[in-house]
Amino acid sequence: MRPVSIRVKLTAWYVLVFGAVLACFCISIYVMMESKLAHSVDRRLQTMAELISKTELCAVPNFLPPDFERRLNRIFGTRPVGKFVRVLDLSGEIGSRTDNLDEDKIPVNKDLVREVVAKGEIIFETSYPLGPDMPIRFINFPVKNYKGTKVRGVVQVGTSLEFVRESMRNLLVVFFFLGPTLLFVAAVVGFFLAGKALKPIRDIARTARHITVNNLEERITVPVARDDVGQLAATINGMLDRLSLSFQKITQFTADASHELRTPLTIMRGELEIALRGERSSEDYLETLGSSLEEVERMSRIVNDLLLLSKSDMGQEVLRHDPVDLRILITNLLSHFKILADEHRIQLDSALDSVATVFGDQLRLRQLMVNLLTNAIRYTPAGGKINLTLKDVDAGVEVAVADTGIGIPAEDIPRIFDRFYRADKARSRQYGGSGLGLSIVKWIVDGHNATITVESVVGEGSVFRVTFPNEAEKNNCREIKEK
Repeated sequence: MRPVSIRVKLTAWYVLVFGAVLACFCISIYVMMESKLAHSVDRRLQTMAELISKTELCAVPNFLPPDFERRLNRIFGTRPVGKFVRVLDLSGEIGSRTDNLDEDKIPVNKDLVREVVAKGEIIFETSYPLGPDMPIRFINFPVKNYKGTKVRGVVQVGTSLEFVRESMRNLLVVFFFLGPTLLFVAAVVGFFLAGKALKPIRDIARTARHITVNNLEERITVPVARDDVGQLAATINGMLDRLSLSFQKITQFTADASHELRTPLTIMRGELEIALRGERSSEDYLETLGSSLEEVERMSRIVNDLLLLSKSDMGQEVLRHDPVDLRILITNLLSHFKILADEHRIQLDSALDSVATVFGDQLRLRQLMVNLLTNAIRYTPAGGKINLTLKDVDAGVEVAVADTGIGIPAEDIPRIFDRFYRADKARSRQYGGSGLGLSIVKWIVDGHNATITVESVVGEGSVFRVTFPNEAEKNNCREIKEK
């Protein structure tokens, strides 16, 4: 089946709701109109009955005056059109009546008359003596003595309700003709308004269909950002910005990874080709194999780091939450790195205070310190200094690695944690870096809800500070992330 468009659905809902409101409105008007007409009829009958009860026409209800019609005309100034009048005694016998009231066709309801006499109250009745299509409305009005204590007779005034029914039938005809017309007009107007309202969405869809990998920089025009359509366009533009940035990072990452892996492969290929061109001594072969092994180890480190970062991106690498004494962890590493620093003629000093226990993954925290210290030794020239400090601060526990190395340009500091990014690619490759160490550091820091800051001056050195929050602040950070 062909899917129904949103425009048609909106129009259908609009017509349905409008039809329901119109039906309720018509029913209300019909009921109110019928009630008003019935009330108007009763009020007129009561006014006429009260006026008759106060005249000499009710003085002797058992006597039929020959000039009843003339006296009635004199009272009202004209003959009451469509009204039936008769004066009854206490037993329900007719004393006087108008000529248009046939007693045989419209008999007296004597039981009702006796009830009026007994209660002394006005009683309305609707009867159908002439058939179901000819209702007649009567008022039974008690005629009392001058003291108002005793009922002397009953005045009946009646009128046909045919004009009321005719008025209601005419109103129904108007509704039956006007209702479909209004629904048709509502459908046309609703379809037009739905089209106008959905036009910006169609424009957004048309623009979005044209955006591909080749033109990710194209954006959707946002007419008014405060309305729903504007917010939708702004949201899609934000999504496109993130996709474009992710695509750029993936492209850059792929190019850098290919370059990093291609370099050792090229070196290995060249050395192996040279070794195979002619007879070589066993020392030359050993040297070639040793160099090839170094390149293989370098590629292995790159692949392992990439695998670790890939698992972290997919959430497959879960960090533990165990108590860790950073002072003991760092002390165990210093002996190895002091030997490494001495080999590079670098002075490695440390100031480790007794600090609060940090909760985290001991293996990854050790890797974090290894990467920071290796990075400091790698980019600090001979004769330089590295200072490692551990202390408690207001925000938690702070580890700082300061060196007197080559430094990092200010414009490159925001990007040093990107994968394979190097401020000076030639010098970094010369020092043996793969461009993934600081990316792993950033992942470990984020996984422990910690923060890392970098201060650096070119030619003077750099300071990397990692601050681990206390347990209360870590729980607050975790709750904020979950929300």
